[in-house]
Amino acid sequence: MKVIKKSQAGFTLRRCSGFTLRRCSGFTLRRCSGFTLAEMMIMLVIFTIIFTLALVNFRRGERLESFRLATLSVASYLRQAQTATLTGLGTGVSMSQAYGLYFNLGTPTLYLFFKDDNNNHLYDAIDEIVETITLPEEITLTALVSDNPLHIVFEPPKPIIYISDGINPYQTAEIRLARQYFPNKQGVISLNGITGQVSAELIDVP
Repeated sequence: MKVIKKSQAGFTLRRCSGFTLRRCSGFTLRRCSGFTLAEMMIMLVIFTIIFTLALVNFRRGERLESFRLATLSVASYLRQAQTATLTGLGTGVSMSQAYGLYFNLGTPTLYLFFKDDNNNHLYDAIDEIVETITLPEEITLTALVSDNPLHIVFEPPKPIIYISDGINPYQTAEIRLARQYFPNKQGVISLNGITGQVSAELIDVP
């Protein structure tokens, strides 16, 4: 290390390998070798790649969670129809009213929560629609236990569960949902027509 100059303020400025210390207007400035333009460009490219991968993973996780919630929502509406049959829905209603859900692959982006006004265990034009449930964007009905459509009705007081396609009865109901970004996954909602047990999950498909 070589002493270059001693300033009036008592500071000693030395030249060290690769950088110089100087006193200027009360500040000590260090000059040392920095990043080259090429190195900065490489760092920028690496940062961009890392950020893009993180964003893609975040968006994928967000879509998967939306898919899971849509699947759980169908199960929740099945339970709500069960509860409405047992306790009634709204005010001033009959406690012996049947409620149900109606699914149709011809309208794959929605399904109906209805009141079975004529007690025929099916959804038809005279039945009151309690709510039309629209599936989240990019999520659709893809398969039903029946060929199509699917009527699920809960008849009081127990309730007794009726599952049919309008002609044939079934002991269990299965509704499947699909999402565009997950071709190898499906949301599966199942209802046991004897016990009334409802389950919902995302499964892997070939």
